[in-house]
Amino acid sequence: MPEGFPHEYFGGVGIVNSCLQGVLLGLCSLIMIGCGGDGIDRVDVVGKVTLDGAPLNEGASITFIPVGPGPAAGAVIEGDQYTMLGDRAPGPGEYRVEIRSPRPTGKQVLGTDGVTMEPSFEEAVPEKYNTNTELKANLSSGEKNTVDFILTK
Repeated sequence: MPEGFPHEYFGGVGIVNSCLQGVLLGLCSLIMIGCGGDGIDRVDVVGKVTLDGAPLNEGASITFIPVGPGPAAGAVIEGDQYTMLGDRAPGPGEYRVEIRSPRPTGKQVLGTDGVTMEPSFEEAVPEKYNTNTELKANLSSGEKNTVDFILTK
């Protein structure tokens, strides 16, 4: 402790050591949790999505929803490509697939704050590919899965 400073200024050496130990313990816990993962066997999935031969609008997304137990996984479709890798990938198995693409209507609607006006959007992809999807995918373990969706109106 620097000479001339009162002992109380530093809160006491014991308190400083306790705080330091607490911080170190917290960091070690976070590292151990982060290294453990979520315990789900995941498989990488990549693919192409088009509607009538063209890429979808900016903001388009794809979601894999498991038929059985397990978490859903999704990705943004950029251009006509999507990628789900590592801890953002789904597990192996059978999935229902939903594809959505917002399209601006050119109209304005009242925002959720009740004051500002915001652009209005509608779904560009037919319901048979999202709300009432007919799309399915079966993902295999131990390999990168390429699943393309060539959609038509």
